[in-house]
Amino acid sequence: MALVCRAAAAADRPGLFRLFEAAFGQRADPAMWEWKYDRNPHPTASVVGLLDGQIIGFFGGVGTRYRGESGNLAGVAAADVMTHPHHRRLGRVSVFVETGLEFFRMAAAAGAPFVFGFPNERARLVGERSLDYRSVERAGLWARAVGSPSLLGRIRRRLLRPRTGTRFSAGHDALAEALHARPGWRTDRSRPTLDWRYAPHAGAEYRIVELLDRRAASRGYAAVRLARERALLVDLQVHDEASGDVGDLLEAVRASLEGSGASRMELRAASSSRLATRLAGEFGFAAEPSDCHFEIRPLDPAVDAPAAGRAFDYRFADHEIF
Repeated sequence: MALVCRAAAAADRPGLFRLFEAAFGQRADPAMWEWKYDRNPHPTASVVGLLDGQIIGFFGGVGTRYRGESGNLAGVAAADVMTHPHHRRLGRVSVFVETGLEFFRMAAAAGAPFVFGFPNERARLVGERSLDYRSVERAGLWARAVGSPSLLGRIRRRLLRPRTGTRFSAGHDALAEALHARPGWRTDRSRPTLDWRYAPHAGAEYRIVELLDRRAASRGYAAVRLARERALLVDLQVHDEASGDVGDLLEAVRASLEGSGASRMELRAASSSRLATRLAGEFGFAAEPSDCHFEIRPLDPAVDAPAAGRAFDYRFADHEIF
């Protein structure tokens, strides 16, 4: 029988978990899938490939919005891409390709100009050869030791107040509007989206560090996840990346890590971004080898997807595994 590709449904979950175990040699985490696909405030289509009624291929879609001064567009990242080991074949005709092409068709129909992802080297080569993905760059990774000269006195003199918690304050809303109005593109940073993204799920927990002014308006924030000695700055955003708020926020993060056992901070950001330039030039961060690429797959020929990819302000948070 021929392969049948269609949108995934809730009833497919048991079959998808069997495929996951066959493809990856471990069991899927139902809590992770429920958070990723069911609770996401930006739902989008995922695609299953079936042969004789059995699911043998899958392209998961993690929905978002692409936000920037040029618009507010549907967006999607591919996740949990898998093919049953008995049906793997590279090339232009395969379960992987047919399922992927249907996934792209549905994403384009929903208004997404491109799909993005963070594949390892092997997956990058397969995607470029078989599905016309385009690598933008090896994902930028920046790290430094947690210990550094304190700027806390400076924060206090500027009348800024660090706030650490598990959810965002109402002061975040104006900051999100400013981020969404910047040149280039980024995923949605509205409070409902971030409250979903950083809600505890599948063992992942985050501390939210906000930098508030005297009117309780947010000047910037960081979302931090601890992984043993590593403090992953899963996201870091400030209203003005040219201002002293970058240093003040980093100091607030450092102070929040005291007693945590973390010895280094890591952040993912585009190599050409202003933030990366300042991290390396002013704040003691160094570029480190990355194990993945940032890539896009163009969908809308009317959109200059390669240019959009180069202008995409990505973070760890855009990869759902962090």
